[in-house]
Amino acid sequence: MKKFLPVLLPVLALLLCALAPAGQTRPQDRRQSLRESEFFRIIEGSYESGMYRQDSLMLTDPVGDAYMLRKLDTVPVKLLRHLFVTPLPQLEERPEKQPYKTAGTVPIDNDRLLNKCAEIMRSHFPDIFPTLGEEHKWSPEASQYLSYGFWHRLGRHWAGKQKDFPASTFGTSKLLVCLACGWTSRYCVTGREEALRERMLTYPDRGIEPHNLFEESYVLNRGNLYLTFLTCENVLTAMPFRPRRSDDPIQRRLAYIRHDSRELGDNYGAWYHFFGIALYSMMRPDNVGVFVADTESFGSFFYEGPDPQEDRINHYGAIFGSRFRKMLEDAAWWLTGPQDRTDYLVPNNLLSL
Repeated sequence: MKKFLPVLLPVLALLLCALAPAGQTRPQDRRQSLRESEFFRIIEGSYESGMYRQDSLMLTDPVGDAYMLRKLDTVPVKLLRHLFVTPLPQLEERPEKQPYKTAGTVPIDNDRLLNKCAEIMRSHFPDIFPTLGEEHKWSPEASQYLSYGFWHRLGRHWAGKQKDFPASTFGTSKLLVCLACGWTSRYCVTGREEALRERMLTYPDRGIEPHNLFEESYVLNRGNLYLTFLTCENVLTAMPFRPRRSDDPIQRRLAYIRHDSRELGDNYGAWYHFFGIALYSMMRPDNVGVFVADTESFGSFFYEGPDPQEDRINHYGAIFGSRFRKMLEDAAWWLTGPQDRTDYLVPNNLLSL
């Protein structure tokens, strides 16, 4: 056997070279390439995090990802500050609300809202055909960096090169991080937000119900359901922590969908929680969205105090998103008919008091 080794070894080496993937680079080469990128320049570019906002649809955006990761590092300290020192601006309105009286009810009937959305989708067919769409994802640069980025930024913090202690993404998707932080309107732009905002302002006060917002966005996004729900979410969550957001013109156009008070206090939260968790649940396998919604409600109990109504809006919004995807996959949006009820907003008895 030994006499064949001088012949076999060169042949084996050639075979291994031929089987290697084309363009394959060594880990150290990929790391060096990342360090020379614009993404890395922004990560290391300043002591404090900078501001950034997309100006058009970019499903992958390395520059935005870099700014977002640096901004994420500021979140833990802000959470602790708002938890123990200064409450979020809109939370100061909470004492103005009446005590919870009907928080055990669910303000939206999911079955009937699905029927209403299906009716809307049929009304625009065949000019518009519904598709699920593709979500915003981490760029290749960010995906590579996230494998060691926490430790890299920790080292910079200890060396005095970065102000904020780093925060981890815990391996979660870009969409979930943005939804959790209220940042989709910065880093997951659709490019249809201003057009939707203009259409919303044509409605009278309290004239927009969830299906109206869905239809306006559905038409603008030509049936792309991911962009449809995301555009709604981006309009609803623009500057979510501004003081007195209940006075916003868009806010005044929204129907009051909470069931624990008359039309007092802030209404944005119920809307953007419902559309945000419905969006996330629609893009994930069954029950994942419900788990995330219930986890968020558990965390909010300690951060914002008990809000049984919002908890139910989260939970049933996740169920709605999951069932919406199933309706699309089964083409059931075409099977519902006029006999299916579409009066999905459950009456709020407190409004008549």
